Amino acid sequence: MTTATKDSVVTPERFKSGMTWNQYLAFINSEENFQRPTPGGDPRGDANVERFVRNMGAWQISEEGREALQSLPRLKMLVLGEDWCPDVYRGLPVLAEIAATAGWEIRIFARDENNDIMSEFLKDGLHESIPTAVMYTLDHEYVGHWIERPAVANEHMANMQKLFSRKEGESEDEMRARIRQGYRDLQSSDEWASWRDETVNEIVELVRSNT
Repeated sequence: MTTATKDSVVTPERFKSGMTWNQYLAFINSEENFQRPTPGGDPRGDANVERFVRNMGAWQISEEGREALQSLPRLKMLVLGEDWCPDVYRGLPVLAEIAATAGWEIRIFARDENNDIMSEFLKDGLHESIPTAVMYTLDHEYVGHWIERPAVANEHMANMQKLFSRKEGESEDEMRARIRQGYRDLQSSDEWASWRDETVNEIVELVRSNT
């Protein structure tokens, strides 16, 4: 875990160079973003924008969560993401709402153009998992960071690994179609929705434990 701000590539000036939430929403709907490659080589297009909009409209912070966030000290939040990632188009709107509710300044960076930042916050020291949210004090001292999804979601995803085993008599294409449908079903489920609330809880606990 990163512990010393002075050794980080994220200086106060670098932090300020990131996008605001509104700038990020404009960016993901821009030709500049559409031309950027994805890991699978698929086009981005505006389908990812629609996913962000759908997730933004599907959830509100509970009154309990709102009170907890507003009791926290004023901080800054840096977020790394890529709009093709399901954890990002579900989780980044939550992080933006957390920042807005807590009164924090938020700056968002495209992971693939900011690998030097990503390298400081690898999941398990290995994986470029996103979204990654990093909290700093107003004096730019590191507070802590949160990666990808809440613990309850990691447990659920581990249980979903059975999706990736081919069933008897199933072709490769059939298996891939089943996996895609499984993810679509997950994204419209109560389970998926509950991860937003757990993200709030984990961010609150992280900040309370480190400030």
